[in-house]
Amino acid sequence: MTQAAQHASAEAILARHGKSFRFASYFMERDDAHDAALLYMVCRELDDLADQDMPTEAENESAHARLMTVRRELLAGSGHDPLTHVLIDLQTRRGLDTRAAVALIDALISDVERPALIQNERELMRYCYGVAGAVGVLMCPVVGADDSAIPHGIDLGLAMQMTNIARDVREDADMGRRYLPADWIDQLTPEEIARADSDQRERIAHAIDRLLTRAEAYYASAADGFDRIPGKNRRAIAVAADVYRAIGFRLRRERLAWWQGRVHVPLTGKVWLATRRLSGRGAIVGSRLDAHDAELHRHIADLPGAHGPEMHEQG
Repeated sequence: MTQAAQHASAEAILARHGKSFRFASYFMERDDAHDAALLYMVCRELDDLADQDMPTEAENESAHARLMTVRRELLAGSGHDPLTHVLIDLQTRRGLDTRAAVALIDALISDVERPALIQNERELMRYCYGVAGAVGVLMCPVVGADDSAIPHGIDLGLAMQMTNIARDVREDADMGRRYLPADWIDQLTPEEIARADSDQRERIAHAIDRLLTRAEAYYASAADGFDRIPGKNRRAIAVAADVYRAIGFRLRRERLAWWQGRVHVPLTGKVWLATRRLSGRGAIVGSRLDAHDAELHRHIADLPGAHGPEMHEQG
């Protein structure tokens, strides 16, 4: 595939599956937007390979084998798979940390092999890192951020994934998955969530509200890192954060009626948020701490790019 064709494919995938990020990418530096779209394409394809949702079992086995090949090639630092080529190229040109891509693959495989039944906050945060915080690590060099921005980039991924979980409780339950910690909702199973009575719905809504409140600390930490991103890319990432955070606000505005299905931020809402951000009145306000709060990473301190209490004590 030529570079132009690869970019066109990446843009098409982003437009189809990443509407909020696609909207924000219009505000990025053009070359960086291309590389960000390539990274999104790779992450999406890795997700599709892990899904085990192919027409036949033989195709599922082939997809899993390819996923493991990419993982092995990344650890070796070279390989022949097109996805490996993109990631190694981004590593060479942009300084991308391929350890985070391995962490992403491991999380995707685990989520398929053992459909998520999150038990507690530690499991929640490690899952959120695997499927989203790791993407924050990968994205930082692509948008030109320095290494000091990486913990904040992780926090943006964590916050966005918590927002995803809050939005998709009913849909996930229908698929036999529960990402809300069991000890937040009296051990309700996905089946019980899917057919919840009024009392259970209220209990789940309270847990969703708790999750969205938890996400606020991570959005604020993400905003602390915005100034570590250069020029237009800073505005683009801030717009993406504002738009994604608005999903949780919309869910709260609809009284946390999670059983009614997904909520969305319409284009008019995205434009309004972008206009506010570009005029200097962004929706997310930073924590105003002088340094990253290591306590935010206490459950993920051992993972690539994280800044947990143990690391803080050693530094």
